[in-house]
Amino acid sequence: MMVALIAGPCKPPRSVQGLGLPYLAAGLERAGFEARILDLYPSSPDTDDPEELDAQLARLVAAEHPAIVGMTIHTPAYAERVRLARLIRERLPDALLVAGGHHPSSEPAALLRNSEFDVCVVGEGEETLVQIAQRLPARGARRSLDWLKGMPGVVYREGRRAVRTSARRPCADTDALPFPAHHLLRLENYAPHPLLGVRSTGLVSYRGCPLACAHCCNPLGHAVRMRSPANVVDEIEVLVKGFGLPALNVYDNLFALDREHTRAVCDGIVRRKLQVIWDCWTAGDLVDSELAARLRAAGCVRGGFGAESFDDKVLRRSQRGFTAAQHMAGIATLKASGLPVEPFLMIGLPGESKESVRRTVEGAKRSGAEKVCLSVHRPWPGTPVWRNPKGFGVRIVRGPDFEAYIETERLSRAGILDALEWAREELRRSGHVEADVLRCDRYAWE
Repeated sequence: MMVALIAGPCKPPRSVQGLGLPYLAAGLERAGFEARILDLYPSSPDTDDPEELDAQLARLVAAEHPAIVGMTIHTPAYAERVRLARLIRERLPDALLVAGGHHPSSEPAALLRNSEFDVCVVGEGEETLVQIAQRLPARGARRSLDWLKGMPGVVYREGRRAVRTSARRPCADTDALPFPAHHLLRLENYAPHPLLGVRSTGLVSYRGCPLACAHCCNPLGHAVRMRSPANVVDEIEVLVKGFGLPALNVYDNLFALDREHTRAVCDGIVRRKLQVIWDCWTAGDLVDSELAARLRAAGCVRGGFGAESFDDKVLRRSQRGFTAAQHMAGIATLKASGLPVEPFLMIGLPGESKESVRRTVEGAKRSGAEKVCLSVHRPWPGTPVWRNPKGFGVRIVRGPDFEAYIETERLSRAGILDALEWAREELRRSGHVEADVLRCDRYAWE
């Protein structure tokens, strides 16, 4: 039996791969199933029309005759993924359509009600998807989904209602998971990473996050489950020597969350003489000078830094878990070690005002960062602020397809957008900081 897994997708060239589908595919293969990953549109230089590209991809999926089609959905692409599911359903009327990722974990009932999907996987999906494949009836799988009854971690359609089962416990032994199925990604079709300058792929050293930031949905839970350092370095060795990859992107939300663990990973890279460069994400003062030196020795060439704000009131209201002083100390440590650092700043978090934006911009200047990435806070389903906007002192205005924007007690929508433009220009005028805008969602219905 074959399972087709779809992420994104996007039109080539693409430089960054997600890890969700490779982990799912590896679990399926270990259980004896065939898996196919489709995270790039078919090469089509003659059109840029998204609907036509989706139609081409649907035809490609249908030609594989999968019994199950799994699709990762993030909220910004909700409408596009619903459309793609409809196009696949037209060609594969009997296939089981399964949705996973942040959005189905947060809004499964609404997705099932308004799309062709049959099942949503909530939270980590490796074990759940294997069980779905193992239980799938030979015929008539969609006529009744009663065969999913009692399986943890799913929400499925039964007539007009959505049936939610019990939550599945997150994987406790992350070393027991097979390495992601990078061989299914067609890595040769990916462009060099725009910041590293060479082809790369992703890696995580743990799952879960101990923080409860207002703007973050965290389907992997708050319990941190570290992979052993040896297991992490084993995977790096496979990627470098087995796949010939010269670079990695470490996707940990807070790299160096456990300093001893991070030291051991870095020492393992050095001890095995693995020739690899990589970047990572961190925040606060998690990295000290001694650890920063180890990062560099192990091949780290860049640090992304999730500061979000340099205003302590905003950081507290947003439950960020760090102070502005800790962010400053962390950036200074990385810079002193010779690592380029790029702070990411988000305008429109709870407690935001003109004054807090000004303090954030001044903090970015003082940090000495050569480049800053700005974005506007967009509220996502599943985040604390989405579930309780009044509790965070904000107003969420919702449009179609889960499009939404936020207003704080002291900044309207227009005020937030004006603050973004002011911040970008002020940083550019300073002559010391290059400022890019990562995300600023504007909607036709506003």
